[in-house]
Amino acid sequence: MTDRRCGSHGENLTMRALYLLAILFVVDGHVPLRDMMDLGGLMGYYSFHLMLFAFVSGYFFDPDKPAAVSLAGKAKKLLVPLYAWNAVYGLGAALLRRVGGFELGQPLSAYTLLLAPLTDGQHFSYNLGSWFVFPLFLSQALYLAVQRLCARVLRRGWEWAAMALCLAAGSVAVNLCYGGQQDALPLFVMRTLILLPGYAGGVLYRRRLEAHDNLPTAPYMLVLLALRALMFTRYENLSYLLSDCTYYPCGAFGVYAGGLLAIAFWLRIARMIAPMMARSRLALYAGRHTFDIMMHHFMGFFAVNCVFLVMNMLGVGAKDFSVRSFRTVGDYVYAPYGRPQYAVLYVMAGVLLPLLIAFVMEWLQRRLRGMKKEGARNG
Repeated sequence: MTDRRCGSHGENLTMRALYLLAILFVVDGHVPLRDMMDLGGLMGYYSFHLMLFAFVSGYFFDPDKPAAVSLAGKAKKLLVPLYAWNAVYGLGAALLRRVGGFELGQPLSAYTLLLAPLTDGQHFSYNLGSWFVFPLFLSQALYLAVQRLCARVLRRGWEWAAMALCLAAGSVAVNLCYGGQQDALPLFVMRTLILLPGYAGGVLYRRRLEAHDNLPTAPYMLVLLALRALMFTRYENLSYLLSDCTYYPCGAFGVYAGGLLAIAFWLRIARMIAPMMARSRLALYAGRHTFDIMMHHFMGFFAVNCVFLVMNMLGVGAKDFSVRSFRTVGDYVYAPYGRPQYAVLYVMAGVLLPLLIAFVMEWLQRRLRGMKKEGARNG
């Protein structure tokens, strides 16, 4: 286990690397030019990347922690910043519509400020990635209930029973979407149920399977790739849209078997690059701040577009930059002369700007805590 730990901190570098890979897949997948790491379409991001997040989150599940403490901690970590940033982005979108001629984002209202972060999450456009936060929280809460039930019935092996129940629930949800009945359940419930097996898989892997995950790397990964390729002989596409549950070209077997193969493959990649994580402060910081990147990466895209907009206005380049699309299309990106290689600029900004925001927020929090302590001493 030492190769997966970060010195005296005991940090699991394999899972930190897996978090980093997952968020890179998300950011790259939101740049509509090309996917740079999907192995020619064999590992299409939308067939596994959000399930991968649920898997890593489940890996850190602690069955011994009291339920109330666990849920309170998750709510503080996920829901409090979700609502805070939702208000910030709502105000920002309103300002851009009022003074910048933009047409993106819904108006400020009780619904968009209080309910939409839970039921939709894509209402202000600029924080579109935040829709994932509440389904992830719900999947954690729902798994906790399933785990407590299974642990009461089974002293040993409850992980397998919980996995089976979660997989059954997720399969029902996926098959409803596959059959065009995605409206049979509220969207946030559908998202949660589909994510649930990924979370349960992370728990099962850590507690029952990780100790046996020692097959030789090269043949193991070749088999995973071959099986993944074989699935394309049955399914034209393994990717699906969890965000609105409208596009499911395959049923539950395709979604979860395909996701399992992809997670197993990238998990082994993460194990290989884990030692390098300790030597890269930036990579480690990014792996620790995936929430911030998920929340803010569209602002990174916005920043790149602003640079191209200024170049266009000054006449020093970006002549075919579409100001109209910038103001009306939420995921507009500019590829000079149609060259998709410029996608890397958006990916870099989609990672680095959120990390800068996270750094500034942490600095402000430290300053406020220091001022509070100094005030307490002086008082």
